[in-house]
Amino acid sequence: MFQQTIQDLLSITAAGPRAEDLLERVCATILAFERFESGELLAHTEHGSSRFLLAPGLGEVGRKALAQLGGERTLRLDTAAQLQESGLNAGSGLASLLVLRLEAPSVTSAAIVLGHSRPWSFAAAPLSRVRTIASVALRLLVCGSAPTDNSGDDFELMAEITRLRTHVSTLKAEIMGLRADLARRGYDKPR
Repeated sequence: MFQQTIQDLLSITAAGPRAEDLLERVCATILAFERFESGELLAHTEHGSSRFLLAPGLGEVGRKALAQLGGERTLRLDTAAQLQESGLNAGSGLASLLVLRLEAPSVTSAAIVLGHSRPWSFAAAPLSRVRTIASVALRLLVCGSAPTDNSGDDFELMAEITRLRTHVSTLKAEIMGLRADLARRGYDKPR
């Protein structure tokens, strides 16, 4: 898994100078080994807060989850009842939430927040791999040359583009799975 993480990091750093390209690559990289439906990177610096969208759907849940993370490195809520008890479910449709603390220079607090509508979605998530990928991405976004203007109409447009690209990636994975299943059953042979 270490070798694959290195390959993931090389892929992310080659994503290009635009923040949108980097976020799209991070989303696709994580989706390749860990399913999520909504996600974002959050960072607080002395200059304010930044929110980098991977896939829409968290709303204010991400900011609240970062606040609840406190001094912990990981916060994982596996059921809608746990989210409700924590005050994080406010009609979001989420049943699982994963929050991982991230570190970067000049960042006072940061996290990657991933959500899913299926309970126990992140029970076997490779935390160190997700954290490493997200940390490198955060460093590139906050400290690097990637622009971070995700506000107003641009933010909404980028959220929709990211959602659609995530959906396309999911559909491609389903098609590949169906083709593999058909091949296993012998239906791919010409008659």
